[in-house]
Amino acid sequence: MHGFRRSEIELERDVQEQLASWKKKRHTTVLQIEGPRQVGKTHEVQKFAYENYRQVIYVNLVRDEYGFEDGMMSESFMDVYCRNAGLGVFVDDETTVLVIDEIQESAAVYNAIRDLREQLSCDIIVSGSYLARTVNSKDFFLPAGIAYLRMYPLSFREFCRALGMEERLMKLSLSGESPEEDYQQLEAAYQAYRHIGGYPQVVTTYIKSGKEEDCYEVLGDLVQTFTAESSRFFSNSTALSIFHEAYKAVLVQSAQEKKGTGKSFMEFVTNFVKESVKEPVSRNEVRAAASWLTYSGIIGYCDLYNNGDVTDVISNRRAYFADPGIAFYISDMVTVPMDAIEGLLTETFAYTELNRLYQMPVGQKRVRGDKPCFSICGDYELDFVAVDKADRRVGIEVKTGNNRARSLEFFGEKGMINQGFRAALSRGGAGERFRTIPIYTVGCRFPYDDQE
Repeated sequence: MHGFRRSEIELERDVQEQLASWKKKRHTTVLQIEGPRQVGKTHEVQKFAYENYRQVIYVNLVRDEYGFEDGMMSESFMDVYCRNAGLGVFVDDETTVLVIDEIQESAAVYNAIRDLREQLSCDIIVSGSYLARTVNSKDFFLPAGIAYLRMYPLSFREFCRALGMEERLMKLSLSGESPEEDYQQLEAAYQAYRHIGGYPQVVTTYIKSGKEEDCYEVLGDLVQTFTAESSRFFSNSTALSIFHEAYKAVLVQSAQEKKGTGKSFMEFVTNFVKESVKEPVSRNEVRAAASWLTYSGIIGYCDLYNNGDVTDVISNRRAYFADPGIAFYISDMVTVPMDAIEGLLTETFAYTELNRLYQMPVGQKRVRGDKPCFSICGDYELDFVAVDKADRRVGIEVKTGNNRARSLEFFGEKGMINQGFRAALSRGGAGERFRTIPIYTVGCRFPYDDQE
């Protein structure tokens, strides 16, 4: 590839800043880009590479046209590769970047990352959509000297940026003091995003047509492609059926178990799939598929603060889809009541937005921990509890209607949270015991003051 082809609609992604930060440090690590298929990894890496380096050597291991893997360990192999690929003379310094895409296709290349870093002075970026394969396979070894960057679908803030509404979102009064038009337009954007999610192809489809229904076919193609491609990494013939039922289990578990007293997600999905798939399946096969969904970025976990105690953590207690659009698409496959589905989709939005706070670079994180947490105490369940950098416990109760936030009241009265926020489709405002914030600000405006 001898250049970068811009998309018809070019999305401005936050990952460009993260890539620039990595390059600026000029450390000796290889940058590994992870994330689900079709999340925009290849496009964003190429965009960054061609805008920031004089020489870009792009290798796609799905179609290794010029024999990168075969010649990798030979002397002066980069000189030979560049000549064969028509890239001119290889310049081995900071003005050159070697990008190896779909690295999960070759154990030999993945295992040689450390050697490549020691041999070459240029920057090196590797990426892949199914890096769960490197975790689950005995042929892959975790190399040293890796810096990790995980990509996600567009956040709601990035979605608003694509619609020309980012400034309005980030300057919106959380107390209802902005113009009515601002709230109405952001609410409309939120409702669309909650149904279509943030995969780039879905977002650009929506921008072109302005119709949610045009996005559903794209979402279906994404799910089917992911399922088919993932299944080929499993030897059992029931893999497709297992994946289909595992998707449903994410929503069914949350609908059936709202008090935090049932089984962990892994236990639930194992039982659910074994009961749903007509062919014999083993527990190990189901657990492998569920783990694959996590490693591949399709679902994410939520921990539990037991009995309202942030020091008593039960890991991976609940699962959510990592994209609201995927959750909405899967919701058509389950027979959960519509009012419950509405609540689950709203929670999924809140989870995906809050989860980004935990994945920020260490120096930029505003919360402690590695993933969102919910909390239970007696008969009360609080949707999310975040501990900020000052050790303040922030309780968040997500609401789809105007009903009272009883769990928030309980946790506040018992002193288990320092601040409480009701996140709803509202203009926001302060009550006697806690504040209400617009649901679509739950992630991008944390810790919920009226300044960006």
